[in-house]
Amino acid sequence: MKFIYILILLFFSALFSCKTDANQVDESEQTNKKDSLEFVRKSEFEPINEELKNNPNNPTLYIKRARAYQKFKQSDLAVEDIDRAIKLDSLVPEYYLLKAELQKEIGNYADAKRTLDKCLMMDNQNIQARIELGWIAFIIQNYEQAIEYADAALRLNVYAAEAYYLKGMIFYEQNDSSKAISSFITATEQEADYYEAYIQLGLLHINQPNTLAKEYFKNALRIKPTSSEALYNYGYTCQIRGEYPEAIATYQKMVEIEPFREPYFNLGFIHQEYLGKYAEAIEYYTIAIQLSPLYYVAYYNRGLCYEKLGNQNLAEADFRKTLNIKSDYSYAGIALDRVLKNK
Repeated sequence: MKFIYILILLFFSALFSCKTDANQVDESEQTNKKDSLEFVRKSEFEPINEELKNNPNNPTLYIKRARAYQKFKQSDLAVEDIDRAIKLDSLVPEYYLLKAELQKEIGNYADAKRTLDKCLMMDNQNIQARIELGWIAFIIQNYEQAIEYADAALRLNVYAAEAYYLKGMIFYEQNDSSKAISSFITATEQEADYYEAYIQLGLLHINQPNTLAKEYFKNALRIKPTSSEALYNYGYTCQIRGEYPEAIATYQKMVEIEPFREPYFNLGFIHQEYLGKYAEAIEYYTIAIQLSPLYYVAYYNRGLCYEKLGNQNLAEADFRKTLNIKSDYSYAGIALDRVLKNK
């Protein structure tokens, strides 16, 4: 499993995970989604369970069901099935790797390390086990040990792209951007479609005057053309470079795939700050607010647009709403005082 820990990326991920702050889906739609999920789940598990009835001592079937449990975020049940598979055949390294991956997903890092150590006991040349141990060391911020595991993997296979990626993440956390960039580039040299490495390279170059950030994000989009993460970062790079038509087109493409509040907010910001089109900006901010009713910055910026258009009452309402959500947002307090004096 490849982890992304650069702070700006975590920020974007956290924003994307909060598409709405309130339940805006009606009950019938929720019921339909639940029924649909249950149908998919049933169709996934029924054939496997039927096979297990006919062949209960087949470890690969338990691994197959474990992966299905993993797909549906049922890690505990997945681990139980992997243990059944290991009991039937304890000499398959891949079983231990999958078990460690699941243990890591739920935060059981100590158990994951023990599982990986068992994997190495039966297969001391296992490269992936060393890389996974490196990720665990990285997560718990034991960077020296993480580097040791990555280097151990590279001694076994100098072309192991993920080991270079791991080292890049470690160097970044140690504030060594040049070594981080070098490691990420090496990862892409070993694996041309290394999406995560291109994202990291783009983020490391995003504030540079050259066009490398755009090129790296373009590579990420080549690999995952509908990735919200890659589209947002590409659009934002265009935005901060003043390439507004391209930024607007990218954000619009992003929301056509799936609506998020952030691209709508940025579309509003571009129209407000750089194009002076306040009515259009209000429309975008309004959509962002509909997607996230507690998005206080969108209320504040929309209030500024109303103020520019001379609608003091709506401006006042938005500034008050901003302060209701975030009472210590001083910019809204100043704007509210200004509007009240002008009324």
